[in-house]
Formats: sequence, structure tokens, C-alpha cells
Amino acid sequence: MRAIEVTFALFLGVTGIIGCASSERLYQPTATPAFPSPIVNYSVADFSDVPFLASTPDVSENSSEPAVTPVRNPLAQSSATPPLSPFEWIEAKSEHGSSKELSWQSSQSSHRASHPAPPRIHTDNRLLELLDQAFEKAIVEPAERRRLQFSKEVIDNARVQHFVRYYSSTGKTRFQELLARSGKYIPMIAKVLSQEGLPEELGYLALLESEFIATNVSRAGAVGLWQFVASTARQYGLRIDEWVDERRDPVKSTRAAARYLKDLHDYYGRWYLAAAAYNAGPTIVDRALQQSGAEDFWSIKRKSQLSEETRNFVPKFVAIALIAMDPKKYRFDDIGYHLPLDYEEVELKAPMTLAAIARTAETDLMTLRALNPSLLRDTTPPGETGFRANLPVGKSATFLAAADDKPAEKITEPVGVVTHEVKKGETLFSIARRMVLKSAPS
Repeated sequence: MRAIEVTFALFLGVTGIIGCASSERLYQPTATPAFPSPIVNYSVADFSDVPFLASTPDVSENSSEPAVTPVRNPLAQSSATPPLSPFEWIEAKSEHGSSKELSWQSSQSSHRASHPAPPRIHTDNRLLELLDQAFEKAIVEPAERRRLQFSKEVIDNARVQHFVRYYSSTGKTRFQELLARSGKYIPMIAKVLSQEGLPEELGYLALLESEFIATNVSRAGAVGLWQFVASTARQYGLRIDEWVDERRDPVKSTRAAARYLKDLHDYYGRWYLAAAAYNAGPTIVDRALQQSGAEDFWSIKRKSQLSEETRNFVPKFVAIALIAMDPKKYRFDDIGYHLPLDYEEVELKAPMTLAAIARTAETDLMTLRALNPSLLRDTTPPGETGFRANLPVGKSATFLAAADDKPAEKITEPVGVVTHEVKKGETLFSIARRMVLKSAPS
């Protein structure tokens, strides 16, 4: 009997084990994939309204495209093999991924079916490509038709429309003031750019750079309408010394800026990179291109190797040009444009103070200062003959007639230069008092 009980217990145990092992489970764990599924978060319209020239927050653009791998510096490619445009380059990258990437992509086909990937050609790269085409087309036109024609796709671009909306709503009051100020400089800038073979709309880069303030000085020491740093300004023939800073001369600096932009375009081969390099400096753009290993401007952007100001420079420029070319379309009415810059030049036979020039030309000192912003002091450079001063229209004849009637020494006020080495314990008051006493007649 005991043997029968043991045998029956063993039988139940065996059948129980077999039953548990063969029963269907409600939870079946799945193998963890070798690579996590990508999270698609694709948006180009996520922008924040910001002050007119302030930096804007970065735009998050996570894409399911393969990460950019380092490539040879595109700036060093031989002329026999022209560099791919960003448009072509992205297509090539998406079609030549590594075998590991392709293997993983095939294993994730069901995921991609339920989560469609974003377009391979980013709309922002398309913006840059179309803008380049518009520039190239305008440049080959005769001077009277050398205007930028933006396509509907450029106008409708999300980044461009963001800034159009901002400038015509939140920032409208400020932007209307800048449009009014543009009346003083744009006619002159358009003429100079046309003479240099460039579209006149490039003049609105000066609005972004300086807000059309000829004496503007940035925190980095860039000066003038076109915000030249000293080294670049001298390279393009602008004079800078203790008496004169021609970065503040609207005409001379515009001509220098046109030549600089053309040289940047010749170097990079793309107008949007030329504009970015103008704003940030070619050294920074070169370093960003090399570090990112990309020719794609927006890949550089995502890697945060360019400032927010530079990254938004191109869409801001397009938005500004669109509004400036047709302000009524964007509800800008009754703009009180400033009178265009206009003056006459006279060549001085000897150094003169602005006060002496004003009396001789029968004008006022404030007007002369405004017409001669490159002069750092109220005098022309000492010891320099032949300096060309700007006078109000119609006043050159008055000046020359008075100069012929009076001896030069009567209309010319000598300019003296006094230097003083500051000693410990001296104050501005004590130095000024000493200078006054020294110059007083004995």
C-alpha cells in the first residue's frame, strides 16, 4: 500500500511539472533591441518672440536622420569636384548609411510604419538653396533689374514667417522707426551695391548689423553701419587712427562691405555662408564647419557652434527685406522716411576746426558733425592738407568764395596737441587746472 501511495504521488508531481511548463503565459517578455527606437520630434515652427536684435532661443530639431559623420573640410575640396549643396548633401548622407545603421533600420520597419520619418530634405535647407538661387539670378541681371525675387516657398518658410509676424506685430513700433531711418541710407547703399554688382536688398544687412546708426559701436568693438572690426576695415582700405575712423563713413564703409561680401562669397561659394561669416567672422564659421564636419548650415546650428544671432541671421534678413520692399502689404502705413543722405565735398588747403568750417560755409556745427561722422574730434587731422570735408548741399560755393576772399590763416584755426602722463594721485580736475594755467598768457 505504501508503494502504491508513493507511486501515485510521483505521478501527480510529474504531471504537474509538465503542465506548468507547457501552459500559455499571459505576459511574454520581448528581447530588448540593440538600439533604442528613435524619438521623432520634428518641428521648424517652434520659435519665441524676442526683442528686435536680441538672440532668440535655440530651436530643438531632433531628427531620425543618421548623425552627421566627420568628412573632409568642404572648404578644402578641389575645384575639380565641386562641393555638394546642402540639398544634395543630405540626400547623399541618407542613402549611404553604415551597414550597422541599415541593419538596425530594417529591424525597425514596423516602428517606422507607425511613426513616419520627417522629410529627408529639411525645409530650412531648402530656404538656403532657394535664397542662393535668387542671389545668383539677380547678380547676372542688368543694374536696373538687379533685384532679389523671393519665391513663394522662401516667403512661406516657417522661420521667415516667424520673424515677419514679429516685426509686424510685437516689434512693429520699433521696426517702423528703423524703416523710417532707412530712408537716409538705403538710396546711397543701393547705388553703391549696384555699382559693385550686388542686389540692393543686401543693404538691409546693415539694418541687422547697426540699425542704420553710422556711429554704432558693438561690445566687440565693431563700428559703423556695417560693423567692421579694425583689422578687417584696414584690410579693405578704411582709415583708422586717432583723428579719423572711416568705418563711420557711410559711403566708404558701404563700398568696403560690398567688396568684403563678394570676397566671402568667392571663398564659401554660398551667399548664406557669406552672410553668416559677415556677421560672426569667417574664423568662427570656418571652425564651426571643420568641427561639425558638415556643409549643412543647420547641422552646424544644432551642434551650437554658431551664436543664436548668426543662426537666425538669414531668415531675419529675408523677413526684413520682404517688409521693407512692400511695407503696406504688412500693414506699415505712413512711414516718415528720413531725407536721403546728401552732401557736397570740399578739399581743404590746411587743417581746420569744424567750428571754423561752419562759420565759413555759413552753416552750423551740429550739421557738420552729422555730415562728417568719420572725424573723431571737432577738427580735421593736424598737419594734413587736402582733407575732404562734407558740407550741406549748396554750401560748398559759399565756403570756397569765403576762402578765396580771406587769407588761409584767417579762416584756419591752428590745432594743438597736448599730451600728459598721468601721475599717481592726479585727478581729472587737477590735470585740467594745470593745462589751463599752462596755456594762460603770462
